This record gives sequence, C-alpha cells and structure tokens, in this order.
Amino acid sequence: MTTVAPSPPLVETKLRPPATRPGHVPRPDLLARLDDAAGRRLTLVAAPAGWGKTTLVGDWLARRGEGAGWVALDPGDDDPARFWRYVAEALRRAGVPLDDQAVGALGAEGDTFDAGLSALVNAAAALPRPAVLALDDYHAVTSPRVHAAVAALLERLPDGLRLVMTTRSDPPIGLARLRAHGDLAEIRAPDLRFTGDEAAALLRAATGAALDEGEVEALRRRTEGWAAGLYLAALSLRERDDAGRFIEAFAGDDRLVVDYLASEVLEGLPDAHRRFLLRTSVLARLCGPLCDAVAGTEGSARLLGALERSNLFLVPLDNRREWYRYHHLFGELLQHELALTAPGEIPELHRRACAWHREHGLVEEAVRHALAAGDVAVAAELVAANWSQQLRSGYTGTAQGWLDALPPEVVAADPCLCMAGAWIAVNLGRPDDAARWLAAAEAALTGPADPELAGSMLAARSLERLLAGDVDAAIALGREAVAATADPGSWMRAAACLSLGIALHAADDLPTSRPVLEEAVTVGRATGSWAPALVALCHLVEHAMAAGDVDGAEALAREALAYAADERHAEYPHAAGAHTGLARVLAARGDAEGALREAERGVELARRGRAPTEIAYSVLVRGEVALAAGDVPAARAAAREARGLLTGAAGARRLTAALLQLEAATREAPTPPAGDAGELTERELTVLRLLGGLASAREIAAELYVSHNTVKTQIRSIYRKLGVATRAEAVARARERGLLGGRAG
Repeated sequence: MTTVAPSPPLVETKLRPPATRPGHVPRPDLLARLDDAAGRRLTLVAAPAGWGKTTLVGDWLARRGEGAGWVALDPGDDDPARFWRYVAEALRRAGVPLDDQAVGALGAEGDTFDAGLSALVNAAAALPRPAVLALDDYHAVTSPRVHAAVAALLERLPDGLRLVMTTRSDPPIGLARLRAHGDLAEIRAPDLRFTGDEAAALLRAATGAALDEGEVEALRRRTEGWAAGLYLAALSLRERDDAGRFIEAFAGDDRLVVDYLASEVLEGLPDAHRRFLLRTSVLARLCGPLCDAVAGTEGSARLLGALERSNLFLVPLDNRREWYRYHHLFGELLQHELALTAPGEIPELHRRACAWHREHGLVEEAVRHALAAGDVAVAAELVAANWSQQLRSGYTGTAQGWLDALPPEVVAADPCLCMAGAWIAVNLGRPDDAARWLAAAEAALTGPADPELAGSMLAARSLERLLAGDVDAAIALGREAVAATADPGSWMRAAACLSLGIALHAADDLPTSRPVLEEAVTVGRATGSWAPALVALCHLVEHAMAAGDVDGAEALAREALAYAADERHAEYPHAAGAHTGLARVLAARGDAEGALREAERGVELARRGRAPTEIAYSVLVRGEVALAAGDVPAARAAAREARGLLTGAAGARRLTAALLQLEAATREAPTPPAGDAGELTERELTVLRLLGGLASAREIAAELYVSHNTVKTQIRSIYRKLGVATRAEAVARARERGLLGGRAG
C-alpha cells in the first residue's frame, strides 16, 4: 500500500534574517538610506558576493522591529508554488493576513494567480502600519514565471507594503519602468564600500588589534573597500606579529585579492579544520550529523560551534545553533579550493550528502546531490519515486525542474519518468503535451507494464482524451484504468476512478458513474490526492440534483467548497463544479440572486482551466439560472457560447442534451424590449465604452486602477446583460441601443 507523505514543510531557517554577529560594524549612513527609501516600491541592494548586502538589510530589519518578513531564496524557489508559499509565510510574519486560498492561488497561472495577487494587495492595503518584505539572494531565482509574478506585484504594490531585495545581478522585473516612475531606490557596490573608519572598526573587531591609519588605508585601498576582502585580510592577520610586512606584501601583490587572501586564511588553519571546511563546502546547509556523514568525522556539531565563535564566515540559521551555512562567498572559495586540491573526492562527498538527505526524507536536496555526484541513475530513481508527491502538493514546477535536470535520453528511456511528464501536462490542462509524453512512455516500455504503471498510463490517456473532447474514448480507457489499478491505497486508483467517473458522467450514464465517483472521493482523500476527490465531489452534486435530492446536492456542494478551502484550492478551476452545483441548488429553491452569484463564480473558475466540456457545463448552468431569472438575452448568449465549446466534443451526450434544452427554452421565451441594458452599472458602462476602442483588458484595468481579473469579471457581466458572447457583439449591441458615447462612467 502506498504511504501518503505530507506536503514538503517550510524550512524555518529560510524565514529568519541572519543574527547580528559579534564584531558587527554598524553602517548608519546606509541604514539611513534604507529609511529614506520608504516611499519607493522597491529597494534594490545589488552587488557581487561579499559586499555585505545580506548583513546590511538584516541589520536594518532588526532595528525596524515588527512589520518585516524575510525569505532567503535558493534555486529550489524557481517553483512558483514554493516561492509564494515562502513569501506568504514571510508576509504573515510581517502582519499581512493572507488566507490559504490566496496562497494557493499565487502559485498558479493566469486568472487564478490574479485572484491571489488581488487578495495579497488588498490585505497589504488594509494594514494599520507599513510592512516590509525582504527577498534575500534574489539572483538564485531564474524562473520567468516568478519574475513575471514579482513584476506584477510591484506594479500593484500598495503604499502599506514595501519590497527590499538583495541580489548579485539585476533581475528582469521591470527595473527601468520603476526607475522612470521614481519607484526604485538603489544601493550598489560603490555605495557599499567601507570607509576608513568602518574598515578600521571591522579590522579591529576581527583581529583584536588596532592597526595604524596607514595600514588600514593600505588594506582598504587594496580591497577597494570590499567587506569580504577586508574580513579575509583580518583573518590572515590573526596570530601574526608581522602585520606591517604582511600588509606591505599584500598591497603590492598582483594576484587576485580573493585567491591570495583565501589561501592565507586556509593555510593558517589546523589541518583537521581545513579538511572539514573543504569537504563540507558541498553543502548548502550544515548541521552536526550531516557534516559527520559527509566529512567522515565525529563531533561536527562541536566543531561548527567553535568555527562560529571564531567568526570564520559561518552563519547560524536558527537560535539553537543547530543549522548553519557558510557565507556565500566563503563557501564558493572553499568549493574552488576543493576542486583544485582534491577533485577526485567531490563525487563521493555528494554521494554521502545524497544518502544522508535521502535517509532523512529531504528529497529535493538528495536529488540535487545525486546530480552533482554524476549519479544520474540515482537521481532518476529518486525522481521516479517522488514526482507524484510533489505534484499532489502543488509543486508542479519542482517536478518539472527535476525532469529538465535529467538528460533527455534518460527520461525518454524510462516510462515512469515519461509518465511524470504526462501527468504534469494533464494537470496543466495541455492534452497535446500529454499525448506526446504518453507516446514516449509507450515507446520506452520493453515489456509488460506493472499494474501501477499500466493504470497510470491508462488513466492519464483517459483524461487526455477527455480534455481533447473525445468522451467515448475516455470511457473505454477509463474502464481499462480502473481494471488495472486494484490497490485502494494508491493515488493512481483515485485518478483512474475519476477518469472513468467523469467520462461516464459526460456521456449521461449517471447510474454507472456514481459509485465510481464515490470511490474516487474515498481513495483520493485516503491517499492525499485532493484533485480527484474534489472534482469527483463536484460531479456528485449533479447526480443528486438529477435524482431530485436538493438537500443532498447542497450538502455535497458545500462539502466540496470546504474541501477546496482546506486544500488551498478554492481559486482553482477544480472548484468550479462546486459553485455551479450550488447555483442549481439555489435556483431550485428560488434564490435567483444567490444562484446567479454562484453560477458566475463557477464560470469564472472554469475559464481558468483548459477543459472545454467543464467550461461548457458552467456556462450552460449560468444560462439556465439567467433564464429562470427572466434574463433571456444572457441565456441565449450562454447557449451560443456553449455550442461553440461543444463543437467536436464527441460523446458529450449529457451536455449536448442540456444545450438543446436551453436553446429550446430561449426560443420560446419572449425577447425583452430594445434599449434595455439589463441594469448595467456605471462602472460597467465605463468599461463598455473602453471596449469600443483598441485597449486590451489589461490596459483597461490599468486605466481604471483595478485588477485585470476585476475587469474580466465586469466584461463577462456586460456580455451576460447584453445577451452577447464576444467583444464585437457587445460593441455592436451597445451601438444599437445608443449606449456608446451617451453616458459617462
């Protein structure tokens, strides 16, 4: 039976700014500049490694006190879902009350992301006092989706929230636009150079001795005020009684400062300490047991404490002094030295790190070390065994990143890895991509597939066919998938039941569909497969309505809504059916206003997905609700849109029947008198006039100072009230009724 693993937890040490170290040199002028930049949306502290960016911002936040959040970024944060989970937690600690639904939505794309961003902006705008979000080491992020999301946040950042970012390079987040509008404050390497007094204080604190003014100036000039260079020089001066001669030789040396000073520091250490530093430099985070395993030593926890007390570029990551990291520059120097002096040891060190992380359930780190060791087979095995958990936790980007990190020929030769690509594509609503991955999986098979793999392939193929609109093929493949997945403890059983259940539902075979959908709910919950359970619940609402059980339908709809909320997916397309089902319940009880509200919400969420049959269902229910409320034009527009969506949807008999019924009902209903705009609001009239021009929905949103998602909702309301389905139809109908140019918004 498959064991259900919890979602990957947040690493607490990433959410804590570094503590002030002994011998810290305050930099009041730079702290004042950070204070003075309070009116700017973004403060960028940009410089190469070792210039004191993190120390400066951490010191400023410590002095600021409450209302500040911190995230130390790393390459794993390229996954948008992971990035926003950390940002959301940092914002909560800064006092921005983000609910789980907003957090879940921020990790998605398109309108779902817009909904999460709107919630974030509104929460920050309501703060009683300003808050700060600090993103440390932003250069570690390379994802275009994350960059685009951060740019969107900056574009809409309210006065109550300010972003501070440290980075080695300028990020592609619209800096030129921010600079042109006066929304960017910048602190760069020349600003971070240590003054003579600051250099003297740093050297005195690090060496315990006072150097004369000429010696300090010689070191400052040679290092150009570079904090890390000065600190390395100070470490080199320890225990020396010939400081003057060292400084004179150093000042006249033509070798790179960093190489010279690093060799001086390392050569001055005991052999055991030097070996420990070099061997553990392959680690991003260090703790005693991990270092023992990698360096092949004992007592690493005590040694880490001693190294920290000696101020040897070791940064504590928690208050208990259990976890540390090397200063980034020093870590890179150690890795460089290791590559020069013991290159043959590096693969074995990574193998040991991989084994330790694997044993302790830290899969992401284990994959990274396996790849660094060149153990592609081990990395592929880890990915094959763990991609589904990442996917079920919402970390689609992480699963995709793992596949991308493996050699293409390795992925193509492994049907399990190909299936990871197929399920990622299914989750993203991309049937063409899913079909290609499925073909690759079938080509990679060298013999009969085991039951789990066979069921996975059939379930994914069934859902791919359903996404493509081929209901009959989806049913046939779904039956095979259910037959192949007998283990009730496997998440694949839930996926197989869902694929068959919703295909049968679309074909109007409700008696056969119901028990299969009920099993999808049961198994989905037991195995942590929230998506199959939620989608199945939504379909069961319609089953209850078809049986005339309005109370049962309402209970199921509200259960589905609660489940979506619990899983942070209330803003995802999967939750559309819960709102659509509740709309039918409310309409049956005569609550036209509530029914219309839920129907609109169902359509809004369904449009965020890519399944034409799911969108068509929500649109049809909205048409039914509109017709019941007497809004015939809106019902006719819904029927026209649904017909377009169902064109080519082979076997969607239930939806086709519902469409024909709605079309017949609208033909029999009286047409409202011309000139009735269906109670367009003043803001909708303003949007309608802008629709008559060339501006896009995003440009209209910018002009009206509202979110893109808000404008899209208003446009859909306009279409419904005018009884149209497209922008061109809306403009034409408005001109017929004299609505363009007559009234002001």
